[in-house]
Amino acid sequence: MTALYDQFSTFITQNQLIKNNSTVIVGVSGGVDSMVLLHLLLHYGKDANLQIVAVHLNHSLRGKAADHDKTTVREFCQSKTCRFYSKKINVKQYAEKNKLSLEMAGRKLRYTLFNEVAKSYSGSLIATAHTSDDQVETILLRIIKGTGLRGLRGIQIKRDNVIRPLLFTAKEDIYQYAKQHKIPYHEDRTNLDISIPRNFIRQTLIPSIRSSINPSLEKSVLQLSSIASDANHFIEDAAQNALKRCLSRQSSKEIALDISRLKRYFTAVKIEVIRECIAQLNNPDSRIDYTMMNNILKLAENSQTGNQLRITAGLLACIDRNELVFVRNNEQEWKTLQIIPGKEYITGFFRFQTEIVENPDFSKERDHKEIEYIDPDQLGSQLILRPWKESDRITPLGVTHSKKISDVFIDQKVPLYKKKHIPILVSDDTIVWVCGLKLSEKYRIGPSTKKALKLIYEELDIWQKQ
Repeated sequence: MTALYDQFSTFITQNQLIKNNSTVIVGVSGGVDSMVLLHLLLHYGKDANLQIVAVHLNHSLRGKAADHDKTTVREFCQSKTCRFYSKKINVKQYAEKNKLSLEMAGRKLRYTLFNEVAKSYSGSLIATAHTSDDQVETILLRIIKGTGLRGLRGIQIKRDNVIRPLLFTAKEDIYQYAKQHKIPYHEDRTNLDISIPRNFIRQTLIPSIRSSINPSLEKSVLQLSSIASDANHFIEDAAQNALKRCLSRQSSKEIALDISRLKRYFTAVKIEVIRECIAQLNNPDSRIDYTMMNNILKLAENSQTGNQLRITAGLLACIDRNELVFVRNNEQEWKTLQIIPGKEYITGFFRFQTEIVENPDFSKERDHKEIEYIDPDQLGSQLILRPWKESDRITPLGVTHSKKISDVFIDQKVPLYKKKHIPILVSDDTIVWVCGLKLSEKYRIGPSTKKALKLIYEELDIWQKQ
């Protein structure tokens, strides 16, 4: 073939991007980069026994020009006996509806389509045609907009099932290869629109820096990317060890870190620890910007119990004593419930049930805090479940004086974010049970009790359902 193909083949082998007998979903726009990538993969696939599938998205932005792109890709695939999928979506409409830039909307929809097709081929990879020029533009754009060390790494060669087999090569080599092999392609005229930030960097900023400051700009930026990548690997390793040392507890709905231990680490390590916590509880692809990260660090630094910060719609960070707690949070509320014995009640936070029991045997459930028995003869005319109030008090079993329920929460180490979710069982104006925590002395079962009201409370893992 050519020198570019040899480099392409070597790059795939060195980075272990594609195994023999794999299926590769190739994003093909009709531009020179993606058409060359498809051509290279088709040839590489002959020796590696690959199944190549070309996928094209029409963004509905360029009228007939976009239709020509589709035709070019389809006809090329037909000539090479390559599977071809295409879809047309109004990207502008989607961007406006979701308050995204056209570039971000297009990227999101492209990857959604690629993944939809990939699901039809078990274990398949998704290949995109990013080049070293794209890498330079991406890093410069991130520097200008603001980024950390992770952002300076730029586009990753491989992430999950997405690979970038052309990241080693420059655009000029792509054009030369296309010309040499007579590969059809179309130039996207929107690439000349310098009102788009990436185009401004490509068309104006890079040429200006090359001519005025550094003729080897691309090389310098790529070296920076390599250095940042190595440094970031070191920080990620340090953060994994730090997370183990700082972790107080972890479940599907929360991760709690010991603040005093977290404070011992450098800021870069702390940020990576926080990022990992967020990734485990939230969508790993959710982008948490520097401002949010800085606010979380300030939250931990101040260590003021009760302070909290909403990170995303379903994720909360809060300070609870000496812990920084990340919790999958559900903001829905529940209303007061009128309790009828024998009936079951289910909210988004808990399940509650009562039943009359003759000659109760307490020994089997003595250690179950979720189950209690009370004397029904002591109850008033109305039994309700309601959320906790600041003024609430209870006289716990074995105690002669009342106690604030807020103190009960403290004694039982109930996280702040859970207080409003724990139901309070009330008979008329008297608190019977802080569900799962404390029963009132007034409703104690006596040794001669022949009939009892059994209370059953179960906390639901609401955060896991989001």
